[in-house]
Formats: sequence, C-alpha cells, structure tokens
Amino acid sequence: MRPITLIILYLLLAAAAVALALIQPESDFASLRGFAGGLGLAAFAMLLMQFISSGRFERLSGKVGINRMMRFHQLATRLVVLLVVFHVLLFFWPGSVSDIPMKVNMLTKMMVSNHLLSGTIALAAVAFMVVAGIWRHKLPVRYEVWRASHILGALVIAIAGAHHVFSVGSYSRDNLLSAFWWALLLVALGALGYTYLLKPWLLARGAYRVESVRELGERIWEVVMQPARGRAITFDAGQFAWVNFRDPAIPLLDNPFSISSSPAELPQVRFLIKERGDTTARLGELLPGAIVYLDAPHGNFTLAGRHGEAIYLIAGGIGIAPVIGILRDLAAKQDKRPISLIYGARNPRQLTYADEIRQLQNVLDLKVLFSVDEPPPDWSGGVGEVDAPTIRRHLPAKANQCICLACGPTPMMLAIEQHLLAAGVPPPNIVYERFEYD
Repeated sequence: MRPITLIILYLLLAAAAVALALIQPESDFASLRGFAGGLGLAAFAMLLMQFISSGRFERLSGKVGINRMMRFHQLATRLVVLLVVFHVLLFFWPGSVSDIPMKVNMLTKMMVSNHLLSGTIALAAVAFMVVAGIWRHKLPVRYEVWRASHILGALVIAIAGAHHVFSVGSYSRDNLLSAFWWALLLVALGALGYTYLLKPWLLARGAYRVESVRELGERIWEVVMQPARGRAITFDAGQFAWVNFRDPAIPLLDNPFSISSSPAELPQVRFLIKERGDTTARLGELLPGAIVYLDAPHGNFTLAGRHGEAIYLIAGGIGIAPVIGILRDLAAKQDKRPISLIYGARNPRQLTYADEIRQLQNVLDLKVLFSVDEPPPDWSGGVGEVDAPTIRRHLPAKANQCICLACGPTPMMLAIEQHLLAAGVPPPNIVYERFEYD
C-alpha cells in the first residue's frame, strides 16, 4: 500500500461522516454553525481512525512503512486538534468586535456546562495526548507510565467523544450516521482491546526461553533465546520485535528491539540491546531459562521486495543490530552483490561484532569502513561524523543501482538520507526506521 492510498482512505472516511450529515433534510452546512458542526464530525471520525494508525498492526504498517505510519499518526492528531478547536470557536464566532466579550462569556459558560461536559473532556484529553506525545522524552515519567496514560487518554476520547456526538449532535440521531459512528467506535475500541488484551493472551500461548545473555560492549547486551512453547516466529532479516521480559506477558511492558540474527538461525533468535533505562537497565540480571514473549515480525527495514545491483549499509552505535542480521542473512544466501558497510561508534570498544564483520569479508563481496569519534593512537579507520564525501566514496556501485539501509540515532539517519539523495540515490532506495520523532 502506498502512503498516498492511506491518506486518501483516511480522508474519505472523514468525509463520509460529513456526507451522511449533508444528505439529511435539516442539514445547514452553509451557515457558520453548520460548518462548525461539519468540522466536529470530521474530527471525531479522524480521531477514531487514529486507533488503527498507531503502528502496532503489521498488516498495515508493514506495507506503508513504520516511519510513514507513525509520522502520519502524529501529524493527523495535530490536524484533529485544529479541527476540534475551530469546531468550538466557530460556534461562538463574534459578528463584530463589540460582540467579543459576550461571546467569550458564552463560550466559557458552555464549556463547563453539563450539556457539553463530555465534549470538553474529550477536547482536554486530545490536547493532553498531543502535548504529552511531543514532550514524551522530556517528561519525568517512565515509558510504561506514559504508554498507560496514552491508552487511558484514547479511551476517554472515544467514550466522551461518542457521548458528545450522540447527545449534542442533531445529525447523529439519523440511523445511517448513527450506524456509521457505532461501526467506527467498535473498530477503534476493538483495535485497543486486541493490542492490549487479546494479543498478550495469544502471546502467552507461545513463549521463548532465554538461552544466554552476554555483554558485548559497554552497556550493550546480546540476548539469545529459543522457543519454549508454541510456534516459533518468522521474520525477514532487519525486522524488529516487541519484546516483553515479564512473565506473564503484562501489557505496556514490551519494548521494540531489532532482531540481530538471520532467518537461517531459526528457531533461535538473537537481539542486541543497549541499556537505556527502565527494562533494559536490568538485562544483566536476566538469567538463562527466563521466559520472554515476542510480538513479531514488525518493520520494513529489510531487503525483501527491494531490488538493486548493490547494497549499501550504514550503522551508528546500536544501529548495527538489524544490519548484522542482514549481513548474516546475505552470507547464508551466498549473495554475490557488492556490499559496502560504514559502521560508526564512539570508540573501538563499542564496535560490536567487528571481528565477525571482518570474517564476513571472506564470504561476501564486502567492503567495510569502521569509524569512531574517540580514536586511539594506533587507529587506522575513519574518525568523526560520516560526511557527504565519505558517503560518496564508499558507494558500492552507481548511485541509482544501490539499495541503501541506514540505522542509528535519528539525527544521523536524517543527515545520511540527505547525503544519499545528493549523491543521486533515488528516494525509494533509501530505507531507515525511526522510533523517535518529536
């Protein structure tokens, strides 16, 4: 599915709510109040559709791309806030400057009235979720707490918004529009229930057992696991899994980690994880035999379905996790294409799997540049940030023939994307996945 297809479907469903109101005999969208009502209908339809654009549904995000899906989710929510704000303001839009004090007074009284209380609650919840999403990494709360608040906020919006639409909106008393709202509401609540109630139960039927845990670098751990019961997961090299280290599988406590093994190693699965607080800070305490739950596969940071005469891999820090999985898979398939890898880290000790990568040069047509920010006196590799000349110099073939995959800190990936575009690499040939946005 192309991103434009998702956008069109999204807008069509939002427009459907307005269209169902327009066909009613008493519709009056030509007036300012009627237009305000139409904005409210479109906004609520868009809000309910946000429940399935959260990136947790692989059948959708896997086709569109997790980057596009999550960015769309965020930007669409902000658009909804604007629609809701104008929905409210246009009902009390002053006819002249002298009307402003009266209209402000009416707006204040109406917002706290029992009649509009559910609408006010829904508006406040939307505003809270947008602000909390933008400032998530600066809030003094744990990730799990933030996720719980996000889910609770979504429930409040759905329930309060539905009450407001049915109790205040005259158009929604129509049987056809009422059925439309109930259908969207059931889909939204069903998506939430599936993700946080049904899926954990399903995952509990198939679990993995930790086989080994070892520290490969400063605060960098490799966790190897085997199926304990149920069916083993399947995946394409480079994809990620939502991993829950708690037993039983408690919702909200899973985190996304890239799979560092290749499909050829199945049923064994490996992860390379860096300590960043919360769950990952206790990886050193994880013992062999511990039960782990995997929700996989997710993501499209893969070579699957992509065609090019050469492969260009760029990894920064822990971004080597999916890249080493791709290299292992290419070696298992005895791929003959020319491959270039640029792997950057803070210092040589942080270059995880460096020895294995050197050995892969004997199996693959692989050229490697190791680059560090803190080089020792005897260092012979790259130093500092990977710049545009370095990117161009290590292209394994003509720019339009390369499939380029980059993984690392978000600023690094965005900069590399610009360097690759400037070098002539077509946009569809540049692949990266972001887990942080604002």
